Amino acid sequence: MEIFEVLKRRRSTRQYTGKAVSQEDLELILDAAMLSPVARARFEDMHLTVISDKTLLQAISENVRQKTGRDRDPLFGAPVLVLVSVKPAGEVPQNNEYSSAAMIAHNMTLAATALGLGSCDIWGAIGLANQNPELKARFGLPEGFVAVCSVTIGETDEAMPVRDVDKQKIAKHYIA
Repeated sequence: MEIFEVLKRRRSTRQYTGKAVSQEDLELILDAAMLSPVARARFEDMHLTVISDKTLLQAISENVRQKTGRDRDPLFGAPVLVLVSVKPAGEVPQNNEYSSAAMIAHNMTLAATALGLGSCDIWGAIGLANQNPELKARFGLPEGFVAVCSVTIGETDEAMPVRDVDKQKIAKHYIA
């Protein structure tokens, strides 16, 4: 699939069939993560955690429900969640660390789209998980790392048609 077609098809998927993602597709998506740019090339300060354990996925969702009072699944029934974690240079993650994590997440969403799979960036549920020491411990992160974002991945029945580019969607100006 050509890159501009992938970009025009990519969207946030909020409904999954629940069918498992093949190991082959998952590895290709993780390869895309490895091809991401990372600030100052500090790849050693990045970590991916692939979660397909249904009990843990349900615990993440339940944690959000308890903390927000919302009665919907924040992971949308996805069979896979990939956490993107950073080892902050300071006390808390900085802009460049969040930016690197976002680029990794975006590469995974593009790869999922190219494979015909749905995906969605998930930020809030991970922030809330970090506030729950018991849940956070279940992520098994290396010492010093903190999860900052994640991506749901799975098969979807949602259509992914090519969209037209709305050239006015984001304001812009030129300086010549």
